[in-house]
Amino acid sequence: MKAVVIEKPGKLRVASVDDPVPGPDEILIEVKAAGVCGTDVHIFEGAFTCTYPLIPGHEFAGEVIEVGSEVAGLSPGQRVAVDPNVPCGECFFCRRNQQHFCRNLKGYGVLDLPGGFAERVNVRAANAFSIGELSYEEGALIEPLGCVLHGIELIRIQPGDEVLIFGMGPIGLLLAQVCKLNGASLIVGVDRVRENLDLAGRIGLDGGFLSRPDVEATIREAYPLGFDVVIDATGVSGVVESLPGYTRDAGKILYFGVCPRHSPIRLDPFDVYRRELKIFGTFSLLANFDRAIRIVEAGRVDLETIISHRFALDEFERALMLKMGELPARKIIIEP
Repeated sequence: MKAVVIEKPGKLRVASVDDPVPGPDEILIEVKAAGVCGTDVHIFEGAFTCTYPLIPGHEFAGEVIEVGSEVAGLSPGQRVAVDPNVPCGECFFCRRNQQHFCRNLKGYGVLDLPGGFAERVNVRAANAFSIGELSYEEGALIEPLGCVLHGIELIRIQPGDEVLIFGMGPIGLLLAQVCKLNGASLIVGVDRVRENLDLAGRIGLDGGFLSRPDVEATIREAYPLGFDVVIDATGVSGVVESLPGYTRDAGKILYFGVCPRHSPIRLDPFDVYRRELKIFGTFSLLANFDRAIRIVEAGRVDLETIISHRFALDEFERALMLKMGELPARKIIIEP
């Protein structure tokens, strides 16, 4: 079969590899759609801890074509999405129901196990979730939606909260929708690309600002009291450093975007103390795949709208370069 192989940082190819054979507790999936994520860029660049060579792709969905001898509840022909995290279930954090911090964590397409940028892939049956009548593209985007749900669960948005989000790419657009679903009364976005703000407006954003040198003064003039919740979805340390300036007293800050390692910011602890600011980090997803599927089935979150490009497996390098561009595309889908 064909698969994308990142042999080492900076070097990838679409290669012919051995067909996978499912183990007793695994299923074999024919991949129908896989999303390109910023993490895939980090893996390609060598900025993410993983084992090379690696078949990447941790956002994917497909059709079950074979099941292992010990698998129950899944059968050939079913349409599934895959939770890429494979915790050990036995370490300190797994026993505290914090499996995303598992000290023996494995991951499909992201740490050490073959992922979804391939024609077929084996996964544990326990990691596969039926997507019913959802499209395969929607199925592929359940993973990033699950990550967004986890972040919003951590900060516990209250009905009536006013929210400011930096970065209206795929994650920012999902964050905006989930904040609205949780009762936020006002959601405002900031982005470098007018098209992204326009799209955000079509899915329910209440206001938007282009990221310009005067953006801070412009936002302060429009919202002098700040926001209850301020979220970074850019991964730009300069943006992250500025978040307290937009946050209302007793407000919450969420670091969602992935800043480069060792990119320090200045933070005034007296400001945090005096204003009772609450700062949250969020990593991965945590046992919420089923909830993510259900809210999409109910029409409460629009996943199809955030897709901007579709490429064949052979075009993966082109898709990755587009993702790495100065003004990157929104969600890119690979259709093996």
